[in-house]
Amino acid sequence: MIKKLAITGGTHGNELTGVYLVKKWQKSPELIKRSNFETITQLMNKRAITEVRRYVDQDLNRSFGLKDLANDNLENYESKLAKELNSQLGKKGSDNPKVDFIVDLHTTTANMGLSIVVSNPSRITWRAIAYLCKMEPLLRVYRWQGDIENAFVDSISPHGFAIEVGAVPQGVLRADLFLQTEALIYHLLDYVEKENSGEDLGLANEIEIYDHEVLVDYPRDKEGDIVAMVHQERQDRDFTLIEQGDPLFLTLDNETISYEGDPRYTLFVNEAAYYEKGFAMTLARKRQVEIIDSLAQYKASIN
Repeated sequence: MIKKLAITGGTHGNELTGVYLVKKWQKSPELIKRSNFETITQLMNKRAITEVRRYVDQDLNRSFGLKDLANDNLENYESKLAKELNSQLGKKGSDNPKVDFIVDLHTTTANMGLSIVVSNPSRITWRAIAYLCKMEPLLRVYRWQGDIENAFVDSISPHGFAIEVGAVPQGVLRADLFLQTEALIYHLLDYVEKENSGEDLGLANEIEIYDHEVLVDYPRDKEGDIVAMVHQERQDRDFTLIEQGDPLFLTLDNETISYEGDPRYTLFVNEAAYYEKGFAMTLARKRQVEIIDSLAQYKASIN
């Protein structure tokens, strides 16, 4: 049973949809109140929010690994903040966490529409996603498998995921995607209320997801400088198929670099925040998966 759910915003301080949704609900908490569990809200990186920047010293949404949380020698702003937030909302891996479910609100400059990024294998997490897919047919689900350990914000609770909406420029509020995110949260709260009460939700046995496979970097010269950009025919084509020979990059001299590989789906295409991380997009495989009931089934499903 979910006793407490946290809605977090401003993990990245220049992603304003989550920031202002949290502020809205803090002013009008009755909007997120349900009958059989508590909902709390949390602005995460307040200094970055004030400065309208992604982070101060390091990405907060990569700062919740167990080793980092246990390392008292890490003294930068986000490292210390992650420890504080883990104490408030976790602790990560605890048998008695303060929060049972975290939904972390994000925006992206990529044309991702309304999407979920999930790496949590819990049954409740996946049932929640199945319910949201039922309620919002345009919702897409991306299962991230790129790290040895999930160090995202939602990893400090037993259940949870991130919501990504785009395309939204950094530091900008966009009304249509603000409203779509808000509606999705209300569906999530309704799900938890119904799940807690034992209601038959009529969920499908399978859902369609995009499974992460690889990160694709920009072409670079020997000094590491980018020498090509995302091709105009690939720009904004998130969740679409790319096949052998399709245009992928365009050099600064207007030469096309074609895709070489098996057919895959492109996601987070030309995301502004990922230039510093060294990739232009991710490639994923589309598949149907059963609603996950255990960690063992989850591991078997990705092999």
